[in-house]
Amino acid sequence: MSDVIVTNTVLPSVSWQPLSVCSYNDPVAVFRFRVVSSSLPDNQQTELQPHEISQAQRYHRQEDRNRYIYTRRMVRILVGHYINQEPSEIEFTLGINKKPEINGNTSWHLNVSHSGDCIVVAIGNASVGVDTERINPDFMFQDMLFQSFSQPEQAYIKASHDSRFAFYDLWTRKEALVKATAKGLDDDFQHIPSLNGIHPIGSDLIGASGNWTVTSFMVFDEYPAAVAHRPIAELPTFYTLDHSVFG
Repeated sequence: MSDVIVTNTVLPSVSWQPLSVCSYNDPVAVFRFRVVSSSLPDNQQTELQPHEISQAQRYHRQEDRNRYIYTRRMVRILVGHYINQEPSEIEFTLGINKKPEINGNTSWHLNVSHSGDCIVVAIGNASVGVDTERINPDFMFQDMLFQSFSQPEQAYIKASHDSRFAFYDLWTRKEALVKATAKGLDDDFQHIPSLNGIHPIGSDLIGASGNWTVTSFMVFDEYPAAVAHRPIAELPTFYTLDHSVFG
């Protein structure tokens, strides 16, 4: 039974705005940040909870540790603006498939993705999912086509003038949608629709009812991404963060 409509679309260009113009009231907002420093400032633990500091210390590689700390701080600062709460006082819980939720708040939802030196956060007034992937020129993506993509999707990727980009483009769409619905990657992943257009599917396939829009965009060069959200009248808004967000 097809009781869900998934609409996949692409934004060929994105207007990335400075954080200073953000109203913290957009139905769907996407924030990007690039980790450009190999070392953290002295106030690196500001806003973090003890369990987050402990988790950061478990990373063996400095770049992974830095990215985790920046991600957690950034999420806390952004969410603090949305719910008018001090970043250090915000509590998160883990929902279905360990999807993070804001404890005690049902008005705003978030999702996070990071790859390489890129961090992306999506915040919306309904469930959202976001995914970005750094295009790896050495990754043998062909080995994953049969397992992760339908036959029409495989044909599309193989026929594309840039098959590697097509793979990542469709992959991020699938990831964003299953993150939005908290379905996660499972045996149904190849059946999650990722081609442009409108796709009627069963709610059991994504683990959620209602209709969804999945929008592809570029975060930075070599970083395709997608954000999944409930249909809204306007496009998502996009903001660029720099280190000034940390004060």
